[in-house]
Amino acid sequence: MDYSNITVIVPTLNEEENIKRLLEQIHGLYPSINTIVVDDGSTDQTVKKVMELMEQNENIRLIDRRDEKVKGLTISIRDGILATKTKWFMVMDGDFQHPPEYLADAFKCIEKDADLIVGKRIKIEEWPFTRKMISYGAQVLGKIALFVRRRQRPSDIMSGFFGGKTAILKEFAKNDKILEFTGYKFLFDVLKVFPRDKTICEFGYIFRNREFGTSKIGRKQIIAFAKSLF
Repeated sequence: MDYSNITVIVPTLNEEENIKRLLEQIHGLYPSINTIVVDDGSTDQTVKKVMELMEQNENIRLIDRRDEKVKGLTISIRDGILATKTKWFMVMDGDFQHPPEYLADAFKCIEKDADLIVGKRIKIEEWPFTRKMISYGAQVLGKIALFVRRRQRPSDIMSGFFGGKTAILKEFAKNDKILEFTGYKFLFDVLKVFPRDKTICEFGYIFRNREFGTSKIGRKQIIAFAKSLF
């Protein structure tokens, strides 16, 4: 498969222990693929490590958001999509919770010419009870909100491992009335307005524990999600 028409967007915040190895794995598994790292103001060596890899691989790009006033995962993903020049894109975390080898399954959806590609967690490794309850509650409430809006409801509406046709998703990314910029669930915001006549393709993956670093989800992100329900 020719990967040159695919861009992998990796939003980061203090991922110095993960990002170099992640990018090396992605480009090792999928030659000619493009990657955009969107850094949301890391205070560690994340940006430096990406810049070092950029000198070795012209298909790696960096968006440095350290001087931006509005911070957040959603707006970082938005900036990555708007900067994408390829026909297709995929978004994945920078901490190995989305294993790079599962991109191959996402690419099968590309071969089917799907408009939106969604990774569904078929197994989650060793989550604490509280995190499971937060995730379960978000899924239930989110699907109710989508049902009321009569929108499509893929299995994992909270997935951070997703992608699709760049041209289609750019139209949503440009609309600041759709996205909760300080939130962390870009996919859910899009699903609330995603046309019913567009196709969604799902693929399964095992959601792994992060090897290094800490989770960025806190009270602020949960409140933003609650607001986005309505």
